[in-house]
Amino acid sequence: MARWTYLINPAAPLRGEGEARAAAGASTVALVISGAMSAIGAALMSQNVEAMRTAASEEARRFAEQSPQTSAILQGMVENGMVEMGVTIVAAWAVIQVLLAAWHWRRLGSFIPIVFLVLLVYRLGDRLLELALRPGEATTWTLVGVPLLALCVVLHVVALRGASRMAELRRAA
Repeated sequence: MARWTYLINPAAPLRGEGEARAAAGASTVALVISGAMSAIGAALMSQNVEAMRTAASEEARRFAEQSPQTSAILQGMVENGMVEMGVTIVAAWAVIQVLLAAWHWRRLGSFIPIVFLVLLVYRLGDRLLELALRPGEATTWTLVGVPLLALCVVLHVVALRGASRMAELRRAA
């Protein structure tokens, strides 16, 4: 554990290729955490499909006065399985993240950490904005998810640091 806390410290230098490889592998841990969060989210969504369908129908009816065409399109999407498709997409995203974690573990690089750092910073910002605008409506899942997202962001930054150090060491050799 002490080694990981040392590696996560952005001010601590990475002393060798072993430490650089360990730091570059932090993105794998972040992808597994994020994939598990997506899988849990898909499971929670699948338990509330009917409530989500009702909320989407109400939203479609809200547009009826402004734009009957938009309301009809949204209602058609709800009736044709938009909610179920959303659950499937979240579940598929969980699987994709775990597969990318395995791939990243084998080929430590900087592309995956950069992409997921951007995605997770956006997702974290969205959750923080949600908490700021509607603090009374925060769910337990949101309150647990925000620190986990922050941890994933830190792990991707550590991975970028490790990949950068590995590249330095290769150029110097």
